[in-house]
Amino acid sequence: MKADNEELNQQKDENSAVARDAPVSEELSESLAYEVVVTDKEGQVMQRENGISHSFTEAWNKLINCNARQGSNTIKDTSGTERSVGAASSHLRASAGIGDVSRGIRVGRGTTPVDISGYALEDPVDEGTGPGQLSHQEMQFSTPVVVGSECSFKLWRVMFNYTGALVTGIREIGCYVMMAPYYALAFRDVLASSFSVPDGGAITVTYEIKVSA
Repeated sequence: MKADNEELNQQKDENSAVARDAPVSEELSESLAYEVVVTDKEGQVMQRENGISHSFTEAWNKLINCNARQGSNTIKDTSGTERSVGAASSHLRASAGIGDVSRGIRVGRGTTPVDISGYALEDPVDEGTGPGQLSHQEMQFSTPVVVGSECSFKLWRVMFNYTGALVTGIREIGCYVMMAPYYALAFRDVLASSFSVPDGGAITVTYEIKVSA
């Protein structure tokens, strides 16, 4: 009887070890998706593209790391200058007011493939009403939503064309964030097709950040 109990306990230990070592069928993940919509002055949709983003940049993770360990990292700002950056509560801030292009979502005309070491849009569209420019509106954010095992929120920005002519050649999108006291590129994507914004129309870029368990 004693031998039988010892054998049973050994089998239980082996089964527990197998359970502990068994691979997890689901992986934790963080994802980023985008939508780009161009409307005319009446609000009619003229172009639309949805896609999975190919880039959180290294700056994104390095800034999280700065705050998580209360330490410093060397990170390129949006001018391409390497900065030694420590922990700060304003890191990753993407909020921006009307006309502020130092941070927040931006669009550009660059076509260089996405690279994790990227630090700025290749050819960003300037703020204004001059030829080829756009009028950037205030950044907008949704509150996080939890559905099942996923938690997500959206950030978006509307940019109007008040130039009196067509604004053409938009091929890249991205988001600049605070890297106190500087600014960094958090993510960037190259679009599958070129976008044009008619006079009086707008382009709206939306990003959705999602984590799942």
